[in-house]
Amino acid sequence: MMQHSVKLKLSLLVALWCCVIMGVRGQDTPSAKENDLADKLWDAAGGRENWQNARYFMFSCAGGNHSFSQGERKYLWDKQTGNCRFDGVTTDDERITVLFNIETGEGTVYLNDVKLDNPRITEDIIAETTEAFHQDARLLFLPTVLDGNQASYRIKGEKLVGSQRFTVVDIENKRTSFEDTVAGQIYVDSQTGQIHQWWPSDSSGGYSIGNYKAIGSGLVLPTRFTGNDTTTSINYPIAAALVHIEGQKFSKP
Repeated sequence: MMQHSVKLKLSLLVALWCCVIMGVRGQDTPSAKENDLADKLWDAAGGRENWQNARYFMFSCAGGNHSFSQGERKYLWDKQTGNCRFDGVTTDDERITVLFNIETGEGTVYLNDVKLDNPRITEDIIAETTEAFHQDARLLFLPTVLDGNQASYRIKGEKLVGSQRFTVVDIENKRTSFEDTVAGQIYVDSQTGQIHQWWPSDSSGGYSIGNYKAIGSGLVLPTRFTGNDTTTSINYPIAAALVHIEGQKFSKP
């Protein structure tokens, strides 16, 4: 009798474990509809292969809140090495160039072409510049959010905005190609695959997205983001994928 009871309990435990495993697998595996939508997202951005093959990017950004700079911010980024160059104007009206690496956090700061020799201030500026880069890259490169092996997504349903119906998708990428975490909700035109709204999970507000442009290397990215409060506007006057960048751009002001 006791042996039968033990066998029954073991059978129940095995059955329960199988249910748990199947449930987890079901949660992790996208549906056919979700896979189709992911393909359309990549097609709208110019294709996964084109994105993976592109190495150098030049872009500028105007708008948003940044503590140490004012006006238009300019970046050069080597996606392969993580090297980045930032050019801008400080709130004290000084020209600033930051040469840094988004993966290591190491770099050099120049004010009016003169190297800053204070290690602590240099470290603080590099940290702020890296965060500024992440903020600006999150928006411009949003259509590539599914890149890498740490991205997950789920279709939540559909929503009518004005006269247009969008597919609403929860997305998260714990490590993007620009070394950042992105999470939130996107509104996608299921016909074109273009993202029209973005609601980041770490913010109470969202953005309407537009002005998609061909930036080279077959890629197409959005360059205008308007806050849902209609007072916030972030634009990318320059956005280009480059075939080559002189190495000294990442080593000299």
